[in-house]
Amino acid sequence: MQRLGIRRKTLIALLGVAVPALIAFSALIILTTAHILQQNAGRQVSTLASRSAQGLAELVDHSQTTLRTMAGSPELDAFRTAALGGNQLQLKTVLARMEQSFLGWQKLDPTLQAIRLIDPVGHVLVKVKEGKVNQAAGPPQQPYQMPMVHFVGGRDFFQAALQLPQNSILISNLERGKIDEEEAFCPAMVRFAMPLLAGNKRVGVLVINVWGEQAGRLINRVIAEQEGSAFLVERNPADKKRNGIYLFHRDTACEFGDQTGSQRTVLNDYPPEITTAWMNSDHGITRDPRTRDMLAHAFYSPYGQQDRGWVVVVNAKRDFFLGPLATIKRLTGLWAVVVVILATAVSLFFARSLTRPLQGVVDGVRRMGQQPQERIRIAAGDEVGFLAAEINRMADAMQEQAEEKLRVEEQIRTTEKLASIGEMAAGLAHELNTPLGNIKALALLARKGVAQGGCDRESLQGDLDDIADQASKCSSIIGGLLSFARRSEGVPASHDPLTLLQDAFALVRLRAEKLQVALQSAETGPLPRLCVDGDQLRQVFVNILLNAIDATPGGSVTVSVQAEADRMLFRFCDTGCGIQAEHLDRIFDPFFTTKEVGQGTGLGLSVSYGMLQGMGGQIEVASQPGTGTTFTVILPLNTAAENSL
Repeated sequence: MQRLGIRRKTLIALLGVAVPALIAFSALIILTTAHILQQNAGRQVSTLASRSAQGLAELVDHSQTTLRTMAGSPELDAFRTAALGGNQLQLKTVLARMEQSFLGWQKLDPTLQAIRLIDPVGHVLVKVKEGKVNQAAGPPQQPYQMPMVHFVGGRDFFQAALQLPQNSILISNLERGKIDEEEAFCPAMVRFAMPLLAGNKRVGVLVINVWGEQAGRLINRVIAEQEGSAFLVERNPADKKRNGIYLFHRDTACEFGDQTGSQRTVLNDYPPEITTAWMNSDHGITRDPRTRDMLAHAFYSPYGQQDRGWVVVVNAKRDFFLGPLATIKRLTGLWAVVVVILATAVSLFFARSLTRPLQGVVDGVRRMGQQPQERIRIAAGDEVGFLAAEINRMADAMQEQAEEKLRVEEQIRTTEKLASIGEMAAGLAHELNTPLGNIKALALLARKGVAQGGCDRESLQGDLDDIADQASKCSSIIGGLLSFARRSEGVPASHDPLTLLQDAFALVRLRAEKLQVALQSAETGPLPRLCVDGDQLRQVFVNILLNAIDATPGGSVTVSVQAEADRMLFRFCDTGCGIQAEHLDRIFDPFFTTKEVGQGTGLGLSVSYGMLQGMGGQIEVASQPGTGTTFTVILPLNTAAENSL
């Protein structure tokens, strides 16, 4: 152990604690999962059984509503009237209409297998079955002297229905039908019967047969075959022959064991502890001790009796609801490996946490190399924290040295600006001294001529004109200084950029002609309007053009305009001598000029630079000595006015 490093020692210690804990946790997960899966499966199968029972109730309610609606139809009212009056001709007409009405009901309701109207003796007067009318045959029968379709007077179901109170409905067993003259059974069905009364006289019974397969469809669609099964059984302790019979089952051979003679019942197929619950409770969940399948049941009685009715049973296979658990158990053997891997990963994490502060120091030094203001952010109180603090103090000292260097450089730039101001002052003094000297000399000549009386009016006028011209030069120089000093905010307005350029061309055209400079404008399409101070932008154009003209005697100056997505560019290209590289960084400084003393104050480009900044724009310069210079004015289009302005 002594030869092991700190990281390995930490790893072994953490694994000794983590592995047993994780194994126990895995076992807990398996047990909890099994419990949850069983609970969820119980809720699901119970819900399926309840929904199926509710579906059966809705089917029965629908059938009863249909029977009551038919009994209250105009045709049945006409039958009651004719039967009470004993009018044979009227009765015959009513029965013919009733046949068509019953056919219409069968077309509207696919659950109806047959509809019958029976007289009080038991003669079937009208019968519609599976969309066809059963024709009457034989001699006329009492009491209506009408030929009968069939006779059911001896059947208990008819006699019981005939004696019911008005608007009461008798519901038969769910069973396979059988016609007396036929040996084969008909498909399963349920009969709903209602007595017909005219006043206090019973004039007949209305019966509808509902396909039993409608109930079968409700049961069969409850659960998929691979998930389990569902079936419908009868609860009827008063009739031991029918108690527990299968009413519907996926294996049709199990159905109606009392009629087919198979004697198949749930009482014979399932253990008593399960069937007892089915036959005595409304709902519940049981487990088959043989297969461990889960079974849920729900009871519904269409007869209004607690001990007689239908029981829906949903059988969920054990492999279905515990399938995920089985998978988990099969993977249990892999959990040991997984646990070790997880524990090792966690242990490595904690082991690395011991060395992570050192990595933080390295990263912090790297960030300081990229951004000097950054510092190492480690709050550890050990040697690593002390190292980080010392590095931060060293960085602070270096930062102070850098700031001191910047102050020295700023002082140097200030000195250079003062030197520029000195150069400007010398140039300004020369610019002003020359016209002022001329003014003084002209004034002395004029005064001498006037004193001697030999100065004529025309000569005096010429001297005054020269004095005024020299004064204008002085005023122009001072105006440039005032424009630089008083950079007022302009008044924005909508302007056509091409119009402003044309105005600038007109102002500098004489200067260009004097120096034999060709002014050219590149062709361009429609341009958006600009919302700027027109006077200021026009002055900017004039200043740039004058500089280009002065630098390009005998050459050409070309101006082009380009509108992009969010800005507009004005390019002024000349074919002059260009600007030296060492001067490019200073051309926008106030009072800087490359012209000879007395040829300019160096304020034009500086004033233009300030105006463009006020508009939210900028100016760029590119020059190649001996080839020419290009000034680019850039204005954002967010200052552009709508074209309609």
